[in-house]
Amino acid sequence: MNEQLIRGLFYKGLLKKNDYSPETEKCIFNTLKGLKNKKTTANKPGMLLGKIQSGKTKTFIGITGLAFDNNYDIAIVLTKGTKALTRQTYERLKEEFSSFQAHDKIQIYDIMNLPDNLIQYELNQKLIFIVKKEIHNLRRLHKAFFEQYPLLQNRKILLIDDEADFASVGFLKTKKEAHEMRVIAGEIDQFRKKVDDISFLQVTATPYSLYLQPEHLKIDGSIQDFQPVKPSFTELVPVSDGYIGGEYYFEESTRKQSIASYLYEAIPPHEPR
Repeated sequence: MNEQLIRGLFYKGLLKKNDYSPETEKCIFNTLKGLKNKKTTANKPGMLLGKIQSGKTKTFIGITGLAFDNNYDIAIVLTKGTKALTRQTYERLKEEFSSFQAHDKIQIYDIMNLPDNLIQYELNQKLIFIVKKEIHNLRRLHKAFFEQYPLLQNRKILLIDDEADFASVGFLKTKKEAHEMRVIAGEIDQFRKKVDDISFLQVTATPYSLYLQPEHLKIDGSIQDFQPVKPSFTELVPVSDGYIGGEYYFEESTRKQSIASYLYEAIPPHEPR
């Protein structure tokens, strides 16, 4: 299957707002084509790979808008497990989609503040749920889809795992932290298996742990089936000519002829500190 993608209301609005470069537009379209045509599964998601602070969030927001124009109904954005980052993601999405929300085209919710009295009219709109990668948030997501509003599980869903490596393996410093991260990974895995029509996109700047996952997951001393998440395809987020990141600081700075060499100045051992 190789469907032609439609530039509709949502994408055109975001394009006008963000003025995506031709390279970013190509990345957005190629990513959604991959999600639709390659039929990503629970254990073979698409991957959006970008450098730190290179515009990954702006790009996956564009992908979300294009997805809404092409028969997707719901976007679920999994965020890092801190309240500050969850709030930041929520506010960013509210701002990006503000004009659509003002015209009753979309509803955006932090999953922990999801109302318990939504009506059919609201549920039939495009929906975005922001879900912190934390056990109570994920269980609230399960409750919303499989108990409270069961019709949601039959709609076409785009699941976006931002900072994907954070919850995929979870080899952390303490046994408690490692246990919590593995439980979170299991909850995400169970959700993906239970809904009917879902595309799964991981967004990261550090993909290494995604390739080093176990075939089984051990939780509370017992082995449970666990499908490792390994990318079906990868799209690279383009960076602008003016981007400054790790390469600039750690590679360019070693070249004497580069202006980046002025970033580093050795402090003599005898100098007082």
